[in-house]
Amino acid sequence: MDRKATFSIALLYLLVILALGLLFFVKRSFLFFVPDSFGPVPVGVPWFGALGAVLISLTGVFDHKHDWDNSYWPWHVSRPLIGIGLGVVSVIILQAGVLAVGSTPQPNVPANLLYYLVAFLVGYREETFRELIKRLIDVILSPGSASSAVPTIHAVAPAQAPHNTPTPIVITGTGFTGTQSVKFGQTVAQFTVNSDGQVTATTPAVPIEGAVPLTVTTRGGSATVQFTFT
Repeated sequence: MDRKATFSIALLYLLVILALGLLFFVKRSFLFFVPDSFGPVPVGVPWFGALGAVLISLTGVFDHKHDWDNSYWPWHVSRPLIGIGLGVVSVIILQAGVLAVGSTPQPNVPANLLYYLVAFLVGYREETFRELIKRLIDVILSPGSASSAVPTIHAVAPAQAPHNTPTPIVITGTGFTGTQSVKFGQTVAQFTVNSDGQVTATTPAVPIEGAVPLTVTTRGGSATVQFTFT
């Protein structure tokens, strides 16, 4: 299937998704057969998952105009269903409380908004879903070990960063295999385990300057050093 046909199908999907959303919020009575939720999953989650999936398909039409591969047509045709599936599974994982999210809920903001955002993001970026599944497997299925090494932190480079600008830092030490979280104070940071002796993390944006504990947590325990936001 060439780019023009793919664009037409993706655009049709997008129009249908937007029309359903408009009907649901403006003329709810027309969709009386649609429940407010599917078990624990809010009804908006499949909608946002499908929306994110179709948007990435449209993006691919333009991003790959010079290296378009017609053999990917099943991927594009199935985008809404893939997005719905990824969104629903991700939200169920989140609701189960298996994996923490590096954000702090704001007062008076409905919890469903977080679920909608997660569904859209995993629908738009499947790599995020694959990383989520890897972490889930590590948390649930990895066998426990009484001899898991307690992590130690030898150095952090740089040792300080701007408080309002996310900055990559490199944490060196030992026992980082199976790292479960990296926190600056109480704020969870995004991180990548490069090796047993190195973790790369991105500092969160914090409201004020000052020193906070930088904590790396693994199955074997936690290690903490002071980190300064300038």
